[in-house]
Amino acid sequence: MKRGEVWWINFDPSVGGEIPKQRPAVIVSNDAANEFLNIVQVVPLTSSPGKLYPSETYVTFRKKKAKAMADQLTTVSKKHLINPAGSISSPEMEGITQAITIQLDL
Repeated sequence: MKRGEVWWINFDPSVGGEIPKQRPAVIVSNDAANEFLNIVQVVPLTSSPGKLYPSETYVTFRKKKAKAMADQLTTVSKKHLINPAGSISSPEMEGITQAITIQLDL
C-alpha cells in the first residue's frame, strides 16, 4: 500500500455526512507510515463529479473523470481495504495534496 494508489474500500457503516458504501479511494498517507501502521489516510473518489469545490479535484479513474473529495479525508484500518484498483498520476496527486491543504487550512 503506497501513497497515490487507489483501493476499493468499505466505508460502511457511515453516519451523517460521512461518505457511504464501498468505493475507490486514494491513499494519501506517507509510505513510511503505510508500511508500518495498521491504518492509512485516504481521500474517497466519486464517479458523480457534479460541482467542484475548492477542497476537491478531478482525477482519472478507470479512464473516466472522478472527483477526489478531500473534504472526506479519513483514516481507515487496513482491514477495510478490499483490493487495489490502480494508481493516479503525479500531477493528480499534487492536485489532491493541494485540495487537502485547502481543506485543512495548512
